[in-house]
Amino acid sequence: MGDKNFKVKNLSVSFSDDNGKIIAVDDVSFKLEKGKIFGVIGESGCGKSTLGLSIMRLLPDKISKIEQGEILFNGKDLAKFKETELEDLRGDEIAMIFQEPMTSLNPLFKIGRQIGEPLKIHKHLRGKHLKEKVIELLNKVQIPNPEKVYGLYPHNLSGGMRQRVMIAMALSCEPEILIADEPTTALDVTIQAQILFLIKKLNRDVKTSIIFITHDLSIVAEICDEVIVMYGGRIVEQSDIYELFDNPKHPYTRGLLESQPGKGEYGKPLSSIKGMVPSFSNMPIGCSFSTRCCEKFYERCSNEKPKLLNIGDKHKVACWLYDKEEGNIE
Repeated sequence: MGDKNFKVKNLSVSFSDDNGKIIAVDDVSFKLEKGKIFGVIGESGCGKSTLGLSIMRLLPDKISKIEQGEILFNGKDLAKFKETELEDLRGDEIAMIFQEPMTSLNPLFKIGRQIGEPLKIHKHLRGKHLKEKVIELLNKVQIPNPEKVYGLYPHNLSGGMRQRVMIAMALSCEPEILIADEPTTALDVTIQAQILFLIKKLNRDVKTSIIFITHDLSIVAEICDEVIVMYGGRIVEQSDIYELFDNPKHPYTRGLLESQPGKGEYGKPLSSIKGMVPSFSNMPIGCSFSTRCCEKFYERCSNEKPKLLNIGDKHKVACWLYDKEEGNIE
């Protein structure tokens, strides 16, 4: 597959409406290593899905704008690509599994046609060869009786089966990069485990690099190599997966880990992070987590945005608690 690489550098994305402009992704940078699974985690409303859609350039131009930064794929900046160039790239070299398969699949077209479309456009397959490849993909994502499913509509399938179809579509052209936006959210635990196993297997077999967006820490622990924790559109912590769970630094990360059901004591209430994620139109001036943080020291946390600091090998945190520790500002 050649020397493929992917980097996001200082990416900021805004949305505009009648009430003005908000920054939904704020100065985000990370590197996706070949064949790795990179986790993006945070509560609903933290900007993680916006980040995924920004990378794919799928946000509507009328209300959104890339304010700054680069999305570098093999040295080319996707932020500067024209729509025709993006159409050549999407589904072929970079693909996405969307959050809700029922709304992402077209209810009017049969499964075979929908999975086959990227293969027709990018691989120029037709007729018998196209159908054979689609059935092979349905087999790969472990859909029983693929010849029958080929001729069915999305509403004929369960949620888990529809999600497998979405994975088959995304992987049809064996992309270099797969963005999975909460692909297991609407599924029960058994189906969720099967989908995660499938994604890990495809990552291992095809060497596809994956950006895995989720709010579920247990999923991150199971499949990711490295992770960024997002809050208020910014990265608040970044590390490899073992370091994040063994040595979490940011108060928000610690709060997320402590609020997991397995951490609670029998008969006692679960730990929780007080308050709610602020809206992007009402984000604090300083640290975005300052309104909910029990470790803040008022002046600085409320008035200054913390920089992302290097505090260890591949471990970064954006928190004033670590400003005096050794490490370079990123």
